[in-house]
Amino acid sequence: MGYLNKTARLVLRLQRLLAIAGTVFIVLGVSCGALFRYVLGVSFHGLEELLVIAAFWMYFMGASCASYEKKHITAEAFSIYCTWPLLRKLVACLAAAITFGLSALYTVWGWDFLTWSIEAGGETTRLQIPLAVGHSAVFVGFLLMSGYFLVDLISQFKSLISDSGTTQDIAGKNAGSSAGY
Repeated sequence: MGYLNKTARLVLRLQRLLAIAGTVFIVLGVSCGALFRYVLGVSFHGLEELLVIAAFWMYFMGASCASYEKKHITAEAFSIYCTWPLLRKLVACLAAAITFGLSALYTVWGWDFLTWSIEAGGETTRLQIPLAVGHSAVFVGFLLMSGYFLVDLISQFKSLISDSGTTQDIAGKNAGSSAGY
């Protein structure tokens, strides 16, 4: 288990490094591009191609980091108003299952997109960088997100199972009492 934890921490550090490096590269690239073009009158042809690749990696690594930290966009109005602990956990488990299912579907689509990109053999116009370099970020990002969502689904399911016998059940067995309200 120690090896798995070390590997997971290393992958997360790499994700953060790629997201930060992409952000810094984009900011510096756009700034230098503007400076060179409008102040010095010189254009660096192909800079936009590098910026697009950096943007792909920055976005998908940032999204996967947000998934790991559970800071991704969610709609959780139900949990605010529901006072029934078991129902709240059941809905959270269902939401985690849907999130994982959609992410797994997007991972498959990302793989299809990447393999199509490799087979098509497209390249950027100026620098002839294979388009698959940027497109691979889609697959890698969704693969990481799916892994994090699977861990969250397992956690939600364990929480639901462990508390289902100790809290008020959905059928309302304890509906006459005020416990849990």
